[in-house]
Amino acid sequence: MRLLKSEILSNEKYGPGIFKMEIFAPHIVKNIKAGQFINVKCCPEGSRDPLLRRPFSVFDIEKKFNVFSILYLVRGKGTRYMSSLKSGDIIDFAGPLGNPVEIDPAAGNILLIGGGMGIAPLNLISKLATGSGKSVLVLAGFKDSSLLRWERDLVRMGVKYRIFTEDASWGEMGMVCDHIFDEPGVYRNHDVYCCGPEEMLKILQTELGRENISATAFFEAKMACGIGACNGCVIRIKKGTDTLYLRVCKEGPAFELSEVVFD
Repeated sequence: MRLLKSEILSNEKYGPGIFKMEIFAPHIVKNIKAGQFINVKCCPEGSRDPLLRRPFSVFDIEKKFNVFSILYLVRGKGTRYMSSLKSGDIIDFAGPLGNPVEIDPAAGNILLIGGGMGIAPLNLISKLATGSGKSVLVLAGFKDSSLLRWERDLVRMGVKYRIFTEDASWGEMGMVCDHIFDEPGVYRNHDVYCCGPEEMLKILQTELGRENISATAFFEAKMACGIGACNGCVIRIKKGTDTLYLRVCKEGPAFELSEVVFD
């Protein structure tokens, strides 16, 4: 992990209230692994408001140009400040952070199940997996077509995908969790990764658990330090008869879905 100040190459609208920021940072591009994130200072130089940095998954990397990108939704003061930044501005952040996910070299196929902004870490897994010759299938669900632009990224990567929206404005109508077993045989030869709203992960835990299918899930959390010092982002994990409290920023953000205890 390093504290870095890097140049923003672009900060464009990706959808309603959603931005994609591209940053020139050779250190991140060289060292980032699947599932890792950066922690961004979301205020001008000399200011401490907001005080805490904000964590963002790395969405994509372009090794040839030493550029990586993050995808973010404007929600509060910090992300509003980020959305005001322009090409040529400098962004202050720390990274790579988090315990990386090692994509099994022996795995032939990858299944990604995403919901809403949870597609961000899955996009990087897709990029890395396809780059190593693996077959990737994406199942993703959204409320509407706000993230429609993402379909172009999927097409460029050459992955198979099915999109579901609650209002039928993009892809097929419905909820992604209602269609995860449309192709029952897919789980016999796919490693499963998922990320999305907690309610989606709860349903996946139940449905996949009934079939004894293991899955790696990525979790979001509000963080203070981002490096495991403050214990402010713990989640409960059940291992046998033991209950552990593990940090999303340090031991995570990826955990075995079947072991997570939801409140």
